Amino acid sequence: MTQVRSMASGGFVAEREFGFHLAERFQGIDLSGVDTAGLALVVHIGKARSLNMYKLGRVLIGAATGGVKTAVVVPVEGEAVALPIFDLWMQVDASQELKDQLRLESRVRAAA
Repeated sequence: MTQVRSMASGGFVAEREFGFHLAERFQGIDLSGVDTAGLALVVHIGKARSLNMYKLGRVLIGAATGGVKTAVVVPVEGEAVALPIFDLWMQVDASQELKDQLRLESRVRAAA
């Protein structure tokens, strides 16, 4: 582990980990579709309801800019999942867009 960055208001903890340590740290995780040669970003998600997608997206962009290619998502309940960081960022961006659209729709309905 090289660095831990906690987001108290974001609902997650992100840390950088060397890719070759992932198999030891997360037993039984499928690493076949990801690059384990460099650094990986390990994201521990607390309560899914309190997760701030905007802040998570910013952390993912910063990690990708720094050369991180792999993300491991560790929810409180369930198993860890390894995927390319770009795929995780696309999922986070899509969730943020959906949340914004739902918020806008509720405002339109309230105004009508």
